[in-house]
Amino acid sequence: MQEVIVLVFAILNAQTGEVVGPEISKRYFETHQECALFMNEVARKPIVDESYEFRFVTPQGLFFMGGCYNAEEYLKIFK
Repeated sequence: MQEVIVLVFAILNAQTGEVVGPEISKRYFETHQECALFMNEVARKPIVDESYEFRFVTPQGLFFMGGCYNAEEYLKIFK
């Protein structure tokens, strides 16, 4: 059985304090590396660490945090 990797993220608006998430992206990935590459491309810089997690702030003051997880990792963190 092939592993499925999901991108889970939350967003904090630093100006309003509003938090959105955690959300699961509509796109699934075949590997952690594929998910990390996608996030690095979205951020336009390397943001994903060796644990396949990320935190970064946009120029607009949005704080993104999340990671690329398989089912076992997701359940360990979010359940």
